[in-house]
Amino acid sequence: MEIAEIQPQLVQEFSKILSSKKLSHAYLFSGGFGNFELAIWLSQAIFCETPGVLPCLKCRACRLIAKGEYADLHLISPDGMMIKTAQIKALTEVFSESGYESNRKVIIIQEADKMHPNAANALLKSIEEPERDSYIFLLTQNENLILPTILSRTQVIKFPKQTPYFKSVLEQNGILPTQAELLCQLTDSIDDAIKMAQTSWFSEGLNKCFQFVKLMKSDPDDAFLYLSALTETFDDKARQQVLFDLLIQLFYQEKWTKKIEKTFEATTMWQHNVRFESCLNYIVLESEKD
Repeated sequence: MEIAEIQPQLVQEFSKILSSKKLSHAYLFSGGFGNFELAIWLSQAIFCETPGVLPCLKCRACRLIAKGEYADLHLISPDGMMIKTAQIKALTEVFSESGYESNRKVIIIQEADKMHPNAANALLKSIEEPERDSYIFLLTQNENLILPTILSRTQVIKFPKQTPYFKSVLEQNGILPTQAELLCQLTDSIDDAIKMAQTSWFSEGLNKCFQFVKLMKSDPDDAFLYLSALTETFDDKARQQVLFDLLIQLFYQEKWTKKIEKTFEATTMWQHNVRFESCLNYIVLESEKD
């Protein structure tokens, strides 16, 4: 998928920035819908071997960058659950050295919100005192999780979710419209949405969610008994988060404001280590009072 299709407005804006040679040295791309693709496209523009403002996408540099294999492009992502201080400190050597292919260097830090505070502070100097022809792209789905000192020193670019495009791509990949609509709300990544839709647990779990909501409308007692079916499918942390997100979307479709509020509260309880089953009980028991 080309970035011009995913975020046409941002591509147009950055085309003007490239034409005027006013690309800043540090950006924070907020919102996961196409932020990595745009960072790659800008990296291609920076290193492209074909004369012109925009990347040709065909030269050696553009092709290597598309694969993440270009020597002067440095991709940083979490090592386990976080981006560690050692990973960021290693970048100081990158900034101090000459580039292998040119004088330019590009750093793309994925899931920048997962930087350890010490790692974020280590990055500050490179942002505050940038080396010439060095560019940093920080990517996050939620800018509120980024340290204020980082936010204040970068240009923040918001990436709106292009829901109609997102939904159409999912449907072109054989995903049912009802599933596609829900998946658009669950993730900002088209690839992740397609992978999720192709798993047996998601299809099974979605059907159980529909049944659960139906029971909550007709008979909360039966809904309470049905909780074991949900916990059987949504049996780990990642899947349990999906369940809460699905319930919120389904309640939203039904315009059940009270149930949406209770599901948000149950999610917060779960995030604070209250047992998953107890959190689901809370939703059902409270719904009896609606």
